Amino acid sequence: MTKTNFFLSKRNMNNSIKSMKYIYLFCISLLSFAANAQYTKEINSNRPSLSMGAYSVSKSILQIEGGLGYQQDEYSNERYNNHTLIDLQFRYGAFFEQLEFVADVKFDNTRQVNFDQKNNFSGFRQTSIGAKYMVYDSYRNYVEKRNIYSWKANQRYKWRRLVPAVAVYVGADFKGDENYFPKNMPATTLKGMIITQQHINNNLSFVTNLIVENATNNDFRSYGYIATLSYGFSQNWSVFAENQGFFRKYEGVKQNFKDDCILRGGFTYLVNKNLQLDISGGTTIGNTPHKMSGQIGASWRTHKKYKQTNEVEDIL
Repeated sequence: MTKTNFFLSKRNMNNSIKSMKYIYLFCISLLSFAANAQYTKEINSNRPSLSMGAYSVSKSILQIEGGLGYQQDEYSNERYNNHTLIDLQFRYGAFFEQLEFVADVKFDNTRQVNFDQKNNFSGFRQTSIGAKYMVYDSYRNYVEKRNIYSWKANQRYKWRRLVPAVAVYVGADFKGDENYFPKNMPATTLKGMIITQQHINNNLSFVTNLIVENATNNDFRSYGYIATLSYGFSQNWSVFAENQGFFRKYEGVKQNFKDDCILRGGFTYLVNKNLQLDISGGTTIGNTPHKMSGQIGASWRTHKKYKQTNEVEDIL
């Protein structure tokens, strides 16, 4: 090997080593960002709202959200249905900070009263399995900085807050007991959702869900929306108000499967950073049957994230 070739080879080797260092530092930086991207110090629960937030629970975190509820569907004073409801949702972050897998199980115990006739039945109403991925976050790689020269500049409203985080959800709904669905509806259907979330200020957030159910079935396809406004008025307490609407294409199906407009509201109490309690109620507007409901519930998560975050920070 000539000296020229030797020095060229050595220079290439040094360049390769430098490149590997840059790649290593870049990868570590990505890992550091991923470890902190979506994790929150306090539990981030969907309850007691029925909307789904844009942010995931974070990688390697398991979160369980459950509730016990009661609902009455009233057609008249002598014709009504009473439901005792159990709802369990399991959320797990895996592979990426932005990715979350969701399993939702609903159980219903129903008592029907139709004048002199009474009927009782119960069963799993529906099981849903899907995945949610956050595709856009306006605060990704952005940190609000204080202006040390201007108090007025620091008090200005941060308009970036109005730009929503956006996520998509795709899943499958598995129908349960036939008493809760039209007879000809398929046992398994696809569901899709576009989710947005805005933190208007430090206490106020706004979530919207645009939903399509039975997406591949022309006879039973339905569209819906959920809009949820939440306000934290103390370190532990928050309140929410919600509107949900369904627009169902169910030809020739009885009235109680038709369109609905629902109003809900409730409170949450943060027991500690990993446990939240909630209470809520709701009512439909205008339709028959008139539906009223109430529910209590809790949300809990595992808490192993700090260890992982510290490990990445130690490497840096």
